[in-house]
Amino acid sequence: MELWLVRDVPAWLVGAVLILGLPAITLGLDAVIHRRLPHQRLGPHNEVTGVIVSVVGVAYAIVIGLCVVSLWEGYTAAKDTSRDEAAQLTALVPAAAVFGPDVQRTISDEVVRYESDIITDWEVRREEGAERRRTADLAGLTATVGALQPVTEPQRAFVRVAVERIGAAEVYHHDSDAEADDQRMSSVMWLGVLLSTAAIMAMSLFFGLADNAVRRILLALSSAVIATNLFLIIEMNYPYYGSFAVRPDAYEQVVEDLRRER
Repeated sequence: MELWLVRDVPAWLVGAVLILGLPAITLGLDAVIHRRLPHQRLGPHNEVTGVIVSVVGVAYAIVIGLCVVSLWEGYTAAKDTSRDEAAQLTALVPAAAVFGPDVQRTISDEVVRYESDIITDWEVRREEGAERRRTADLAGLTATVGALQPVTEPQRAFVRVAVERIGAAEVYHHDSDAEADDQRMSSVMWLGVLLSTAAIMAMSLFFGLADNAVRRILLALSSAVIATNLFLIIEMNYPYYGSFAVRPDAYEQVVEDLRRER
């Protein structure tokens, strides 16, 4: 699906269109089909139709379930990446005490600046998507660490750890950028989901039931459940956008904590 649908269209509107629109389409098709295929004709075949729909329904449930689980795992992975990136550099602040309070304060300022840039970039990412320009970088912190002249063993150990953590933070940042506009479901997967959805809905129309009210209620409810699953898939397809979006809470907490300790 297109990124704009998740980024620019409110989640409640997407949900309303799907959950109200799909049952409406189903009921409309039901009215059209049963003008030519009355329920008196379909009713005797309900047993066979039920078996076929049950088999297809189980297969469909497995496909949808795997999609939702896979997307949820992708969402949690993106959230873990943001948390790891946010926490990666915070340990440098107390450890920098081996160089004295001035260096420690400088390190803290650089970490706060970096985390604040990421928070700003987060909002730019939501507004501009793949067209945004990357704003957060570690040049200032790297220069500060590179300019240190370690004398004691604790100071040399700090420099080694700082270089490793800066490198790891850069990797996390690249991963986060890559995940931001990366859809979790390919076009082929979407094609399979949409075709199987259309098939299971079409097959449900070939049940014969004399009570029109009961038939329509069942069709509307089953269509609403299918629409809800599609809504979840759409909203979780891009982990940094939509109602399930990963937010920069971890970075904001780091900035708040470091500023409080000054």
